[in-house]
Amino acid sequence: MIGEILLRKADEKGRILISEFKEKEVYLVNLGSGYFVTDNKSIAEKVAKNASKVFEEEFLKLVEELGISAEEVEKILEKEILKGAL
Repeated sequence: MIGEILLRKADEKGRILISEFKEKEVYLVNLGSGYFVTDNKSIAEKVAKNASKVFEEEFLKLVEELGISAEEVEKILEKEILKGAL
């Protein structure tokens, strides 16, 4: 059912059984806090394209709520990028 929350337990290898996808090729889109699963490639591509946009929007909302300025975020990112490059 659309909107239904399904609970499945992964086995010791991390596999999850979803009978609706039995013997089908499925696409998993990493959303950061979970996965979107579909057997439709075009839907997976659309979700993937929008996932980073949604993550960015949520990140910016959080930064705003925390009262961190865009300049502070930029300085932190530059510092971390430089640290990773060295």
